Parts: sequence; structure tokens; C-alpha cells
Amino acid sequence: MTALLVPTLATERLRLEPISRAHSEGMFELWRQPEVCEHSGPAMDSHGVPIELPAKCRSESDRLLAFWVDRAREGTGFRWAVLLGDEGTFIGAVGFNSLRVCSEYAYHFVPRFWRRGLAAEASRAALAWSFARGTVSIESFIEPENVRSIRLAERFGFKPSGISSSEVPRYVLTLDAWRDSNV
Repeated sequence: MTALLVPTLATERLRLEPISRAHSEGMFELWRQPEVCEHSGPAMDSHGVPIELPAKCRSESDRLLAFWVDRAREGTGFRWAVLLGDEGTFIGAVGFNSLRVCSEYAYHFVPRFWRRGLAAEASRAALAWSFARGTVSIESFIEPENVRSIRLAERFGFKPSGISSSEVPRYVLTLDAWRDSNV
């Protein structure tokens, strides 16, 4: 695979920049939060070794950060660091677990930034980028208990499409549904 050139995206309130080692402090803040890890599923480093979450020290979240840097280098997936406003406060990470004709999208935000519409704003930019580069559909796996994420996905036009092999419901957004969502 070829290294992925991940662009920096800007929205009204946010800047999405390719995740890098410069985001170590923010990633630790994100991944040490139990409520962030509650619905995130298992995490592994680039060698397939499990990462215990919530992170107890920065070296644990740095392994997850390195995983995403490596995935971008391989061209198979990536994360953007989501930064708030001009001050550039790290508030979360969004991106793609896989990049194919049907790509898999995921996001995580620091809890103190929840309920402000920031996940929707970042997701709108990320999904638009993916469809503009030729993605035909985007999937996301959302646990039934994660009601706010299900509502956000449905606002964008994601539809439930069954249960995945890991027993987590799969939601799919097609290009046509995206165009029709007016989000």
C-alpha cells in the first residue's frame, strides 16, 4: 500500500489535522476517559497487542496514536485530530478504520465537549471528504446502548444493515443517502 496523504480540513469551529505524535497529550486526555472507552471496542497496537483502555498512562494512548500514524503510512486507515477554534484545543479524533469502496468510520470526543454539535460538524467534514474521494458507502458499527451515536448516524442517513460478526449492529451510509440527508 501507499502512504495516505491526509489533508487538513477546516469547518466553522474546527480544524481536522492528520493525527501525529504532536497530539500525544490530547490522545491521553481522550483515552483515559472511561465514558469514551465504554463503546469503543477493543484496541490494539501496530503489532496486534491489546491496549488496555481506559489508558492509565500516556505510553498506553501513545501506542494507539502510533497505530493510526502507521495505518496512514500504510494507506489503510487514519485518524484526524479534531482541534477546536483558533486556540487548537484537542477535543477528539475522527477517521476511518478502513479505506475501501465501503469505508468504516469512527469518532471519539473528550466528554467535556459532548452535546455541542462538534461531533456532527467534524463528521460532516470527514464524510464529505470520503465521498469526494470516491467512496461508495460508509459503514459504522454502533452498540445499541450508544443512543447518541445512533441518532447522529441516522441524521446523516446511515441505516441499520444487520449485526456484524462481533455482535455490534452495522450502519451503512450510501452516497445517495448522503446526498439526500441535507445535513
